Amino acid sequence: MVKSIYTYGTAVLLLWLSLVSCTKNFEKINTDPTAAPVVAPGILLTRGLLYVSGGEFEAWRANLIYCGPMVQHLSSTSLTYVGDKYLYNDGYSGSAFNSFYPNGVKILTTLIEQTKTDPSQANFTAMAKIARVIMLQRLTDLYGNVPYVAAGRGFIDQNFTPAYDAQDAIYAGFAAELQEAAGMLDAGKPTPGNADISGYGGVPGQWKKLAYSLLLRVGLRLSKKTDPSAGRGWVQKALAGGVFTANADAFYIQHAAGDYDNPNSHVIGVYPGSRAETGKDNQGIKLSKFFVDLLKTKADPRLRIISELPKADSTPGGSNDPAVQKGLPNGFDNTSDPVYGIGSTGDANLAHYSQPRQVIAQPNSPNIFITYSEVQLMLAEAAARGWIAGDPVAYFTTGVKSGIWQWTLYSSSISYDDAAATAYATAQAAPLAGTLAAKLEAINTQYYITTFLNEYEAYANWRRSGYPVLKPVNYKNNETNGRIPRRLRYPRNDYDVNRTNVEAANTAQGPDIFMTPVWWDKP
Repeated sequence: MVKSIYTYGTAVLLLWLSLVSCTKNFEKINTDPTAAPVVAPGILLTRGLLYVSGGEFEAWRANLIYCGPMVQHLSSTSLTYVGDKYLYNDGYSGSAFNSFYPNGVKILTTLIEQTKTDPSQANFTAMAKIARVIMLQRLTDLYGNVPYVAAGRGFIDQNFTPAYDAQDAIYAGFAAELQEAAGMLDAGKPTPGNADISGYGGVPGQWKKLAYSLLLRVGLRLSKKTDPSAGRGWVQKALAGGVFTANADAFYIQHAAGDYDNPNSHVIGVYPGSRAETGKDNQGIKLSKFFVDLLKTKADPRLRIISELPKADSTPGGSNDPAVQKGLPNGFDNTSDPVYGIGSTGDANLAHYSQPRQVIAQPNSPNIFITYSEVQLMLAEAAARGWIAGDPVAYFTTGVKSGIWQWTLYSSSISYDDAAATAYATAQAAPLAGTLAAKLEAINTQYYITTFLNEYEAYANWRRSGYPVLKPVNYKNNETNGRIPRRLRYPRNDYDVNRTNVEAANTAQGPDIFMTPVWWDKP
């Protein structure tokens, strides 16, 4: 959450009292307690990237409790998983807001401020800008209007109640920042080296590809607007600047066991110290029926990679055989209620339903943010829409194949069969010979599959594209009258410390409810 202005007032009062009471330690007393300390840029970048990757707190609540079940990648009978049933919980709904702003956004903003006037540190400035856009795009995609211009600048500007910016202005800012950052990156200047804990290792050329690939995502997000010309222009600039060109360009944080393990894995993994949500027989998180059935229908080779029946009492036990996978229907609880209870629809023992396979939920698993697969599928859509030149089928098949390959990043035990992947991708490309609607459905269904576990992005792209076509649930007393939410709600604590700006955002955007669409979600 943002820091209250009253916190600053208290600090000033305490400082004044100490000054009038004594004169010892004069230098220490006259050090502004609200000023940002100067920290080595490598330390700030490392810490900032750790917060970009996130923690168990918001990964569980925002990514896996809300976004994943809402787009029907995941399912649970537990009422903790309110996204599965369109129920509201302030602590869960506001978790990304409350975690990203005071941590990663603040640290990366501080890094930008400390390095922006020193040309020798241009790579640090640029990388911080790019990483900050990743965090802020997740925030604005989740909530709509959010603090952007003043975000993370409380200690810099002494403004702890930032205004909420309009999402159209935020997106224009993203486009400008990403292009500026790409132009700043310079292999001839000092680089972060190992302080960059992503797979890029501080290489400016890789970060430049990332900047333009994110610009592609930013531009395509505007496709639903009646006039998408700005987005189309950004897509064209991204392609001209140089987006990802290979599987290895994927941007991810490689975690290590311990305090900085993969935040998704910490929730769904069953290793010692994890939350072990998949290990709870009758309250755990499972793969949804929609998702498993989709992969089965397509004979998608990823089903074997990402899904397993977990228990020895399954038939057969502990298997990743695609034929026996069984997804849990969305929108049920753990009762035998004839309308809402899973016991009324079949087997109430959750050990008989598929869960994320544990080989992809290890503490040292990577946390992936944007992949070559996503980039190629976005280019396929841009070509299908006529925004860029090129063959949508070629982009599509490469994107699908890469979406299968990317799971090899999780474990050396996961193999990639190029011939099988090519055959699958070619078969899935058949609809690209049809109407634009058929093309968009095929492309975005594959995008939905390839963004599994990156539920922030899966949820955003589903709202933008409308694909795949999901069947909403209508759990009792839900917040939306049985419609899939279009956004998350602002945290209640920001009303306490920043009410004027929150209410101004609601006046501009619409009521602070699940069904108020964000700007790019409106025609």
